[in-house]
Amino acid sequence: KRQAHFRAGADLRPEALFAGRYAIDGLLPWGGLIRYYRASAEGSALILSVMPMDVSRSESARVAFADLAQRLGSIRSTRVPGVVDAGIIEGVPYIAFQDTRGTMLTDILRDRPLGSVDVLRLATHVLDGLEAAHCAGVVHGDLTPQNVVVSRDHQGRLSAQLIGIGALPLLREHPDASAHAVHAGSGKFAVTYMAPELFGGGELGHTADLYAAGALIHHMVTGAPPRGPDPEEGFEDIPELPEVIGRARARRPAERYQSAAAMRAALEWIEVESSKRNPHTQDIAPWMETSQVGSVPVPVLSSMHPPAHLSSHHPPGKILGSLTPRAAPAEPRIPEGALAQPHHRWVQMTLLLVLLGALVSLGAWQKANRNDAATPDSELRLETFDGQ
Repeated sequence: KRQAHFRAGADLRPEALFAGRYAIDGLLPWGGLIRYYRASAEGSALILSVMPMDVSRSESARVAFADLAQRLGSIRSTRVPGVVDAGIIEGVPYIAFQDTRGTMLTDILRDRPLGSVDVLRLATHVLDGLEAAHCAGVVHGDLTPQNVVVSRDHQGRLSAQLIGIGALPLLREHPDASAHAVHAGSGKFAVTYMAPELFGGGELGHTADLYAAGALIHHMVTGAPPRGPDPEEGFEDIPELPEVIGRARARRPAERYQSAAAMRAALEWIEVESSKRNPHTQDIAPWMETSQVGSVPVPVLSSMHPPAHLSSHHPPGKILGSLTPRAAPAEPRIPEGALAQPHHRWVQMTLLLVLLGALVSLGAWQKANRNDAATPDSELRLETFDGQ
């Protein structure tokens, strides 16, 4: 392997040795602003991300990158690849992540929209990743299909992980160290995912990530990002979803969900409503089966007990949406009781047969005794004994 020497923004060649220990295997078609490489070190596979920056030009950029790397390293979530190393080589910052396999969500959406079950599942994973990042004090800033890696778990279900967290805010805050003058985000739909306040130089806060999450959900359902403030058609299977998207993409940050957990709770509530219309498709808490609630709840529904307070701008029990409510397709699940019942029936039948056999045997024995008692004396042969 040969030691790599390059400038910020340039690609690494396969077979190159980066930072003296990372063997580059090839460039990955992930992300947009950041270069991702499949690499290895000491026989272990990993993902190497290289920032298009030269922090040797700016001390503040170097300090900001070190802070970002430390915060990313503190994240413990299955929805965000774990950090194994970070550093600066020849002025270029890099972060090494645990090995991750998958396909960009962009490539999946290029063929067709996703089904309702996959949409709700992937959206929940994305919000889980955003919540973990926000708890670590990091705003993603560039949530687009380019930065969502999709794979399948051991049960064949779609699973999502977030990449590119914090990169765009870092580049925007330090243009003097950036390899490019303007950063509009990753992918050709990046502008559509940007919150309105960003166009006027507003603060890039965590609600901007939730705005992008609303656009992402719209994209997954309809096959295209939203072209206006209101959701378009195509939500027949999930009629409550347009309201969630509309609130996430509110023009004013204060009118949006104020946390990823609150938005995830709204999606979970959609699954609850679907389960209430078709209760055999999913497991829901017993108290949810008869509850009457607003359409977009705020608290996180992680308990088997009802929340103490539900906040909604709409009357309780009203399902909002321009389309007739239909149960969202859900993965079939066999209740545990249904599996146990056949076993109990076989046990009962076996015991019944044993009891019946015992009764038959007892009846035969009693009949034989009665026949012996009814035998005539004339048929008995008496033998003499001592002349008697």
